[in-house]
Amino acid sequence: MPGFRNLMMIALAGAVLAPAAVLAQPAAPSAPAKPADKQAGQCFYANNVNGFNAPDNRTVYIRVGVRDVYRLDLMSDCLNLTFRQSLGLRSTPGSSWICSPLDVEVVYHDVGMRQRCPVTAIHKLTPAEVEALPKKDRP
Repeated sequence: MPGFRNLMMIALAGAVLAPAAVLAQPAAPSAPAKPADKQAGQCFYANNVNGFNAPDNRTVYIRVGVRDVYRLDLMSDCLNLTFRQSLGLRSTPGSSWICSPLDVEVVYHDVGMRQRCPVTAIHKLTPAEVEALPKKDRP
């Protein structure tokens, strides 16, 4: 039975050492984080936002790049949002891509206090929808 015992020891050693060998291999270089392709065309880079307009306290239209316009629907009324001359978009830490409402919140200062408005929906407007917006509401 010494052969059986040696065979068992070799099998046990292989079972213990195989995971360590896999972990010791260098990891493949990772590509820069890109948005998930789940909602193709719905993602945008937060740094490309260059204008906004808030027609009411629950809706914000933002311009991304030259021609893209997105509507952000907010969870609740954000007081005095329509009077803002500046606001920010706070994206998820670690990524500047915004693809879903969980990736962003609208932030601004009102009477010296920071206001945070969670987003519940993001919709990229078609060129026809942008044209249908009243001029005063366009970003």
